Amino acid sequence: MFSLKYILTKDDYIKFYTHVFWEEGKKKRRVNFLKQGVFLITFLIVLYIAGGLGSFNNFSIAIYSLIFLSTLLPLISGKSSIIRSAEKIADNPDNDSLFTDYNLIATDSELLIKTEFTETKYYWKAIIKKTETDSHYFLFENSLQAIIIPKSACKSEEEKLALNKVFSRNLSLDAEFNQIQN
Repeated sequence: MFSLKYILTKDDYIKFYTHVFWEEGKKKRRVNFLKQGVFLITFLIVLYIAGGLGSFNNFSIAIYSLIFLSTLLPLISGKSSIIRSAEKIADNPDNDSLFTDYNLIATDSELLIKTEFTETKYYWKAIIKKTETDSHYFLFENSLQAIIIPKSACKSEEEKLALNKVFSRNLSLDAEFNQIQN
């Protein structure tokens, strides 16, 4: 049996949310960027063929600039927009029960998470993916929900090794190496 106590903070949640919607979605963003790029290039070629690019005036330059910026803006502001969404969720008083003391108890058959409000039991087979970042472990039960475990909860290197040993002993290979499709 392994036990770990920690407090989930708003910053922990924001890092989780950003990880799920930014880091895990890199492939999808690349595909969208390519689609936008192909559309923009096709649009400019059609304008050129139609003679629309031959006569530049202030109005046409403004229109082309808007089209170009509307293509690039989501790419530039994407991560900050996701962070703002996470902050909005974290700051909502209805979600205050997320940010409380957690007691994680791991046995060979289950993972028990206790707070002052809930007690949730997960069988290890319910964890479909484990992701590790510099500061957190995320144990996903589906593509959007995960158990968030801050690495700072481990007070020593031995405790961190013990937690990793619990994961390697109990998580399936699929959970260790599964790539959830967004």
